[in-house]
Amino acid sequence: MQLLHIEAYVGDRWQRVVRLGDYEPPADGSWDDDLMAELRTFLAANLGPFWIETVDNPHGVLFGPGVPRLFRLTPAA
Repeated sequence: MQLLHIEAYVGDRWQRVVRLGDYEPPADGSWDDDLMAELRTFLAANLGPFWIETVDNPHGVLFGPGVPRLFRLTPAA
């Protein structure tokens, strides 16, 4: 198995997630089952707007109504 990161589609490209609201994914990555469960739990608990920070947007981006919530898991480098 391989360590993975969460990525979100922000603007016009995929970006590695550093923080989703109050949730901080492990910086070194995590296993598929653990990370997917944590992402699902976060998204189920946060149906309204939430703040997301990525490597490319360290000051954050607001995900609100009408914004597609596209996430994926990618191999940690």
